[in-house]
Amino acid sequence: MDAAQGSPVKTLWPVWVSIALPLLLVALNSTPIGLDFTFVILGIPALLGVWACLGIWTLVLTVRHLLSREWSRAVVSAVLPLVILGAGLRFWQFIHLCNDGGDVGYFLAERSSYLDKIRTMPPNGEPRLLVFNRGGMLWASRGYVYDESDEVMREEPLRSTKWRARADNTELTCGYYAQPFPGHFSFTQHWYLASFNC
Repeated sequence: MDAAQGSPVKTLWPVWVSIALPLLLVALNSTPIGLDFTFVILGIPALLGVWACLGIWTLVLTVRHLLSREWSRAVVSAVLPLVILGAGLRFWQFIHLCNDGGDVGYFLAERSSYLDKIRTMPPNGEPRLLVFNRGGMLWASRGYVYDESDEVMREEPLRSTKWRARADNTELTCGYYAQPFPGHFSFTQHWYLASFNC
């Protein structure tokens, strides 16, 4: 490799940046800062703005490399603008993917404490239903639902009166969206990622 081409780290930086920012968002969302109002309102847009600026710069580099007939460098430089374009076209899906990834990471770190809380709930013959709220804004929050009956995924008219009674005095009464954990693993059976309207 001649010195003009530079090291692989310098040459491949657009690829690393295209991977690093989504991973950084997932990592930050898996910590308490991920639900902080200031981070959500200022931090995420700032990170996405830096990502977009780097994308514009690599788009300029891509054009330069194409004009210089440096095909491999042009392809490497084009990765970041294409990833940003894809994320921009599916912006909310991208944000939800990063949020869900962070929620899964946080869950994995806290799972043993959640299981301890479930074990302290006395069995009374009914399926257990617990809500673990990570927090969020005044009007919305995120967390997890443990539902041994799995009725949390049913439409409202199909939920039993016993389930509704168990759900009283939880965040489930103020409206929610729930989805099963990604993948089918025994340690996530009966667990759901949830967004609450309170």
